[in-house]
Amino acid sequence: MREPDDLSGLSMFVRIVEEGSLSAAGRALGLPKATISRNLVLLEKRLGAPLLIRSTRALSLTDTGRRFFDRVQPIVRDAQQATAEVKSDHASPSGLLRITASVAYGQAAIAPRLLSFMRRYPAVRVELHLHDGRVNLVNDGYDLAIRMGPIKDSELISHKLADITMVIVASPSWLEQHDVPQRPADLARHAAVVTRSDMIRWRVGGETVRVPWRMSTGNMIVTRDAARAGLGIAFVPEFLALRDLERGSLVRLLPDVELPVMQATALYTRAAGQSAALRALLDDLLASRPIEVDAADTGC
Repeated sequence: MREPDDLSGLSMFVRIVEEGSLSAAGRALGLPKATISRNLVLLEKRLGAPLLIRSTRALSLTDTGRRFFDRVQPIVRDAQQATAEVKSDHASPSGLLRITASVAYGQAAIAPRLLSFMRRYPAVRVELHLHDGRVNLVNDGYDLAIRMGPIKDSELISHKLADITMVIVASPSWLEQHDVPQRPADLARHAAVVTRSDMIRWRVGGETVRVPWRMSTGNMIVTRDAARAGLGIAFVPEFLALRDLERGSLVRLLPDVELPVMQATALYTRAAGQSAALRALLDDLLASRPIEVDAADTGC
């Protein structure tokens, strides 16, 4: 009779101990009780020591069996986890992905990729939420969050998706009524449209300038639209303003002054990262073309 390989023998022994009986282990593994008993005998014969004391009512571990169980149970668990991960790596993406993204970047960069991704993987369902508020991935039940700006939560796994160039803009009508800024400090004399009321300290040319805000929009697209309507200056991603800059409905301010580059980042938990669907989507996003090519999709 061919002996079972070491790992299957160890796995079966661990399951017997965990289930408390040969019959229960057989039911858990989908094997006859006789097969479980035979493989246990083979394992004990190979080791040269009894592992279990059998009685009509229960099983108990010998001293050797207890020490052996304590040593091999973590090994079996690690092997089972490794096997599950390999199977997951090669599984076809399927299931539900709940994704949250900031409105501007989500509309410009994420939504178009999702459409092509879902055509390739028909077994994947996606629930997409576009909003600019902060979320807690675990508490709010999201698999993936995509955000622009600095990331503070170090417990999440993060991947940079893109560097986003920023611009300071104003409408021609605004500049007809106000002096055109010549240096960063001049921005403080202009009313600003901001996405949040605490976003009033702009890093411009190595200086920090505090601008007075007139309107807080809660949304970068609305911020751009308000600047285009002549309500004040705005600090927005270049891809949002690109079409308006080309048409002349917005003017770039301080074009020769260095501005910070904002990052778009994908965030997810380690547990969510086990999903074949999420890994396939991340591969798509990380291999995608630059954000600027989708600027026309933001309503510019």
